[in-house]
Amino acid sequence: MIICLMNCRKIVIFIKQIILITKKNIKQDLKMKIIKILLISFLVFSCVEKKYKYEIKGKVYVPTSGTNPMHDAIWYTDTISFDGDVAYYFNSDGSEVRIYPPFILIDHSLKK
Repeated sequence: MIICLMNCRKIVIFIKQIILITKKNIKQDLKMKIIKILLISFLVFSCVEKKYKYEIKGKVYVPTSGTNPMHDAIWYTDTISFDGDVAYYFNSDGSEVRIYPPFILIDHSLKK
């Protein structure tokens, strides 16, 4: 959803630039048709949600959160490995994420 909103902001900036460029050159009706076509095409093609292969629901320990230091968390990844009962994967920067039980592993590649 955040990616979609960021792309929509870019669309608005792009349309404003088109309006400035075409302000003197094209009639108002044609300009509005071009803007509508561009807006619809950007909305249709830019708001694509990323689908991850695995979704892991578990808990994280936050020591500064008072009487209940365990908080719900969700991780999304395309690769996952196991070290005993601990799930882990590597981020794009090479850092390792280890997820300790209890957790729920949802495999989205099985959904069709």
